[in-house]
Amino acid sequence: MIQRTASMSFKDAGGKKLTLSIKDVKEDVEELKVVSLMDTIINRKLIKTENGDLVEKQAAQVVVKDTTEIAL
Repeated sequence: MIQRTASMSFKDAGGKKLTLSIKDVKEDVEELKVVSLMDTIINRKLIKTENGDLVEKQAAQVVVKDTTEIAL
């Protein structure tokens, strides 16, 4: 089973890092769409931490995990 997770890291107003993960992203997800989503989260102030709003993008990646179950 292959699982794809988009991981997006931000910095909040207090300088603390926050990472959001979205499971089951499409195999052909475009980098531009991930960056656009991050911009939307920041610009619309959709997430607020104890230190304030998210203010800066830090990193983004799609992690692909391939799991093979073993019959016992």
